[in-house]
Amino acid sequence: MTGEDLIKAIVNNDVLKWLNDCFSVPVQMGCAVYGKPQNDNDGKVIEKNNSMDKAIKEAIVFLGANSETAVWHFAVMKPKVHHFVVIPWYKQSAPNQGIVYTVFMAYENEYMMVNYVKHNSPAPGTKKGYKEVWTANDLKTMLSDLLVEGNAWEEYFGNVGASQAQEIKYYKYKEITLNSAVASVQEFRKRCS
Repeated sequence: MTGEDLIKAIVNNDVLKWLNDCFSVPVQMGCAVYGKPQNDNDGKVIEKNNSMDKAIKEAIVFLGANSETAVWHFAVMKPKVHHFVVIPWYKQSAPNQGIVYTVFMAYENEYMMVNYVKHNSPAPGTKKGYKEVWTANDLKTMLSDLLVEGNAWEEYFGNVGASQAQEIKYYKYKEITLNSAVASVQEFRKRCS
């Protein structure tokens, strides 16, 4: 199985696509990919300060093998809170061969994950919204923009009202083989509690 197979399984999953609040995305994505709930232990924080760039680079390092993936839970904090998921995976062919990422989210009372994937308003458009492949530079830019750019909240999260992130917390769940992840997502048919 490939990363593309995993992303396709996630996008087509009848439980995941209808998630309609931001916090359910990391909870249910963790259940779907790993077959059981994951714990937000040992989280790290990216803050707007002199070491922000270094912290962002560390946040997006994926140490898994080419045949592995993971679920990463990001929580943009203060004054508003918004959760999203990053799936790292290895792209086998050009362009962008190597480690790439896919971002998934929903926004409470605004749009479901399926709307994010399809760019249905008020979800963000194609420029900074869903795309199957995010490069390391794309993801670094997003995380940096959320901390320093005043309009980044709406650019990346959609027409949901303005806000400015003060910090970003993240939790990296363990690596898992793509074969196991795809099989688990394909079998995921009801929300876990």
